[in-house]
Amino acid sequence: MMSRMKKGKFDFNDYLESMKQMRNMGGLASIMGMLPGMNKISDAEADGAEKQMKQTEAIVHSMTKEERENPKLLNPSRKHRIAKGAGVDIAVVNRFIKQFEQSQKMMKQMPGLMKGFGKRGMRFPF
Repeated sequence: MMSRMKKGKFDFNDYLESMKQMRNMGGLASIMGMLPGMNKISDAEADGAEKQMKQTEAIVHSMTKEERENPKLLNPSRKHRIAKGAGVDIAVVNRFIKQFEQSQKMMKQMPGLMKGFGKRGMRFPF
């Protein structure tokens, strides 16, 4: 997965895997508590973050296998079907896909930063 992320080629299946790893580490609130300056997160903020993570997971699970592997297949009618399957508005799906694409671009632009992470076994949550 790290080599795919370094190339900016990760897909929604990789995203689901990283979310599963975060959940195994104690969830988003636990991880945020480990970061400097983030230990004072309120329960309401943690619950909101967990709700958003579940919503995002529902969006990805509403995609077909082909859509997860190739996000470029997502046209407006497919996005409407995904939104309906996940129980969210299409704007939420569009926002998630846009954030995902921005993350891919960012990973492509930062290969030097990510070189050491794969060797130490660290994984990104997105």
